[in-house]
Amino acid sequence: MNRKELDTALAALVARLAAPGVPASSAVLYGSAARGDWIAGRSDVNLLLVVDDASPGALATLAGAVTEWHRGGHTAPLIIGRAEWQRSVDVFPIEMTDMQLCHQVLLGPDPLDGVAVVPTDLRRALESELRGKLVRLRQAYVRFGASEATLGGFATASIGQLLVLLRCTAVLLGRDPGVDAASVVAALSDVVGADGQVVVEIAAHRPDEEWSCPSETFVRYLESVHRAVEFIDHHSQGEL
Repeated sequence: MNRKELDTALAALVARLAAPGVPASSAVLYGSAARGDWIAGRSDVNLLLVVDDASPGALATLAGAVTEWHRGGHTAPLIIGRAEWQRSVDVFPIEMTDMQLCHQVLLGPDPLDGVAVVPTDLRRALESELRGKLVRLRQAYVRFGASEATLGGFATASIGQLLVLLRCTAVLLGRDPGVDAASVVAALSDVVGADGQVVVEIAAHRPDEEWSCPSETFVRYLESVHRAVEFIDHHSQGEL
């Protein structure tokens, strides 16, 4: 599916969501498809539905539209009740910060209007996600370090979410996160370390169907993620 076909599929989904009998909702496109760096066959299409009525009966009326969308090869949208939305900012601070940086409202009012992420919530979530990512990358390195093709798969599969975390880190620090890997690394040179350019190198291979990542490149990647974890951890203690 190319971008034109994706836009057609999105328009069809929105038309079904706006049909009579379907609960009123806001449909929001975020992530790579909203930023403009969506890669066909590699990137997810991130959609959020904020519905006025989230009761089981009302949700059942969404089944046809969501099923058709899912059959097209896309991840089902996140669905949350409008009354729950504002109360969830502390639970989803990374997702909401990422949406605030770039999103497109496809239907209904903008649910991001008036949303304020608390910095302490964002810092805590960033440390949790970054530490988890570091642990999983270390597992991959120990288990598959002899296979450059496998390391490449882990590196390119993880880089998109890492960039989300780094952009949110820039927001936490009051910096401009930019729109691509190079700009976010430039904004966070003290966070990812002197060799943060490895993040840009790996991001450049995201469109590749297969990529063999040299072991030394993966080690540099591990070190940059580790530096980011340490930075966020010390930031929480007021040491930076």
